[in-house]
Amino acid sequence: MAHRNYRDFLDAVARRDPRLPLVRIYHAVRNIPYGSTGVRAPLEVIENNYGSCSGKHLLLRDLLREEGYEVEIITMFTYFNRDMPIHESYPEELKRLCRKTDVPDFHHYVRVHVNGEWLRLDATWHDCLIPYGFPVNHAWAGDGDTILAATAIEEYPNIEDLITRKEELVLSLPADERDRRARFFQLVTEWISGLGSGEGHNDKGA
Repeated sequence: MAHRNYRDFLDAVARRDPRLPLVRIYHAVRNIPYGSTGVRAPLEVIENNYGSCSGKHLLLRDLLREEGYEVEIITMFTYFNRDMPIHESYPEELKRLCRKTDVPDFHHYVRVHVNGEWLRLDATWHDCLIPYGFPVNHAWAGDGDTILAATAIEEYPNIEDLITRKEELVLSLPADERDRRARFFQLVTEWISGLGSGEGHNDKGA
């Protein structure tokens, strides 16, 4: 079903999920398959039914704001491979990148203000990845933080124009690190696509 806007999407989620708005919106976005394709515009994430961490968290932010929540996105510098489970079904190149190198990335999560406290919501991984040991957060019921997909080395404050900021941060990396990062996320996306969670696409960054 095509969704013309956020309200269409929210109404469709509400019809099929009776949980509280925060919980059902989080899981609706989280269960959009992960794909690092350079697609970051939130409505495109809905339309294509896949998205990178930045695209999915922009969508989560905007949907929660549509429902009246106070929300921001935190960006972190991390070595993304360090927190990735290594599965035997990975291609050998991906195993090597996980084990023998560091893959720099600027990962994101959402902070939402609920009942006087800020909760950290990471919607990166969808349920298809449960058998492979990923921190999927499928049981989150609205209390406390979710498990983040990566460990922060440095965090940056909220900025509204996240797409431009992400592009600037990635370009600030040395060329060899940009190439390694792009190849890593291409391999991750292709591996996930092979699980039947989405279609293969050329990587342009998370």
